[in-house]
Amino acid sequence: MSAKSSFRNWLRHSGKILALAMLLMSAGLPGTASAETVLRVAKTSIPRILDPHFTTSFTERDFGYLIYDTLFAVDSKFDVKPQMVDTWSVSDDHLTYTFTLRDGLLFHDGQPVRSADCIASIKRWSQRDGMGERLAALTKEWVVVDDKTFRLVLSQPYEFVLATLGKVGASVPFIMPERVAQTPITEPIKDYTGSGPFIFDQAAGTSGVKLVFRKFDKYVPRKEPADWASGGKVAKVDRLEWIEFRDAMTAVNALTNGEVDMIQELPHDLAPLLDNDPNVKVMIYNELGQLGFIRFNFLYPPFNNADARRAVLLAVNQKEFLQGLVGNPKYYNECRSIYSCGSPYETDAGVPKVDLDEAKKALKASGYDGSPIVQFHATNSATIGPLSEVLTRVLREVGFNVKDEAMDFQTFTRRRLAQSPPDQGGWNIALSTWTGPDVVDPVVNVSLGGEGQKAQWGWPTMPEMEKLRDQFARTASMDERKKIAAEIQKLAYDQALYIPTGTFKSLAAYRNNVKGVVSAPAMMMWGISKE
Repeated sequence: MSAKSSFRNWLRHSGKILALAMLLMSAGLPGTASAETVLRVAKTSIPRILDPHFTTSFTERDFGYLIYDTLFAVDSKFDVKPQMVDTWSVSDDHLTYTFTLRDGLLFHDGQPVRSADCIASIKRWSQRDGMGERLAALTKEWVVVDDKTFRLVLSQPYEFVLATLGKVGASVPFIMPERVAQTPITEPIKDYTGSGPFIFDQAAGTSGVKLVFRKFDKYVPRKEPADWASGGKVAKVDRLEWIEFRDAMTAVNALTNGEVDMIQELPHDLAPLLDNDPNVKVMIYNELGQLGFIRFNFLYPPFNNADARRAVLLAVNQKEFLQGLVGNPKYYNECRSIYSCGSPYETDAGVPKVDLDEAKKALKASGYDGSPIVQFHATNSATIGPLSEVLTRVLREVGFNVKDEAMDFQTFTRRRLAQSPPDQGGWNIALSTWTGPDVVDPVVNVSLGGEGQKAQWGWPTMPEMEKLRDQFARTASMDERKKIAAEIQKLAYDQALYIPTGTFKSLAAYRNNVKGVVSAPAMMMWGISKE
């Protein structure tokens, strides 16, 4: 046979093999390659600190929900449900809780989830979270019974044990491997091994631009339907990408062109651009709403003085802030309760009248000397950015000399943790937001913390506040709790602990081929599919 005819036979044979391979691939037969299902999500900011125990940032919280799981979780009725836990019991004296993990729990490295992992994770998380700190203060000991069973022994009864372990708002008590959870809480973790429905594929992403997650095939979801953070978390896409778009209009164009499948945080003023697009759906992804709030740094002048804080409080008209952020009244609600509007503890106790003249008098009484106050301003946040612009104007109307420091959101979340003086990289005043579940009662609302430098950023010292919160946490009667919650709000407003700027509903948008998007306090990505 000639060399030419041999080549023809090889080419003919190779062509048949290639055609058969393509046929098998298109048929999706076992053992053949198939196209990945990829869901691309546009975000205004992706996290740089990938440690959901380290910060209360919503981006880190959402990151955590993808790759970690929790012992308990809250459903849409605010009922606490078991998640990683299979069974549990409480002793007659309400001092000992015994937990047994469910079968099939694996970390992404293939190792089983053990009691020691759970205990180490809760201990680490509790050093930064208000509810966690309260639980830790009442904890006598954690005991490993065996690899799947462990106990919590309290020094006194506590009504919020399960609610604490199932907390849905930032920060969340995610379970990590023991070796990771042994990282000091002052240092961000560097090992992102979780046990949740998605694996973080760090190598596939681009720092500051894109994060990539892959479906964890060995994750065993609960049998119950998914409901908020509880139930069966079923990953329905092979690959999930978070892509940072600092310019919201660019993200909108990418969505309409099909370059991304979803925008997680859609600015309200851009929603009309998508309302008439037949290929896109705009939705309220958090029916409970988000709540803007002004936070003071209590460590340095002028806001270590209550009169200076009251000067701001008396000048804040929520409608100005909500109009500046949202514009459309159907998406916002004026509500000055420090607890979630519509929650059992909502109250108007202690709420002062807005009065600019009285605000100026309070500023004069404070002895403010006109020194610049540093305001941190996260420019690329769809919520914090617009609210901060309104705050700057209000502060100047009262008589403050404002130094507005603009930065991206990730820099904002990192720098607000620093206790440095404002002229050395620190701050005096800043805005942020909570979701409804983050402030539903005095225990979960970490902005009410008065433990000084153990408190969340701002570091107020208010022993009377901590005494009232402890009293609330030990009280079983709902009527008595409501009375205590009202007293807490009176104290918070009297001392201008922080200032609510109103409740607004957050928007998301996605293409019609994306299915299973549900309304929740955080963007729960399990259960979402792409056709």
